[in-house]
Amino acid sequence: MSIIDWYLVRHAPVLGARENLYKSADEPADLSNHAALDWIAQRLPDQAQWFSSPLQRTRQTAQALRERKQVTGELITSPELTEQDFGDWYGLEFDKLWPKIEGLPPHNWSLLAADSTPPGGESFTQVAARATSFLEGHVGDGSTAPRVIVTHAGVIRAILGHCFELAPDLALNFALDTLSLTHLQFSAKEFRGGHWRLVGLNHVLPD
Repeated sequence: MSIIDWYLVRHAPVLGARENLYKSADEPADLSNHAALDWIAQRLPDQAQWFSSPLQRTRQTAQALRERKQVTGELITSPELTEQDFGDWYGLEFDKLWPKIEGLPPHNWSLLAADSTPPGGESFTQVAARATSFLEGHVGDGSTAPRVIVTHAGVIRAILGHCFELAPDLALNFALDTLSLTHLQFSAKEFRGGHWRLVGLNHVLPD
């Protein structure tokens, strides 16, 4: 079976975001960085299956990339690719949010540990479960076409964690910038080394 390339793109920055805190779960993207969009588009395959989270910022980013590549095929949206739901914490300034999280289990590299659940939201562990479901469903779909997935940092971390058998708290350690490209390869062969290879992590337009 052929090696299959998977390209994971984190969406463009969110309009009006402050300290990485969003006003709501579904804010629009800032697509003003044309150079970065051009740079990513040039590194994506011409013939691929395209997937996106259903949220505005991912769909808008995917559309901007597809226009640059003149893609005519379907963009498939999947709720399994949606970012972690922070529930009642959306719209809070950091000084109002911190008292709600300072008593939770700390994590060196993430605002929340993997099993911490915001009120009205979900934990990263839950995100990992649905991202894994998406991945396993499309690995075995019989297609050898490359995949382009425009999604969120949490989902990309969850996919990386599944591919390399990391505990959820360790999967949270990956740094992922907006408008970044992460490249994986999949082989179905049952040889040593596992099915997945990390070709590139968090690649962005050079300064």
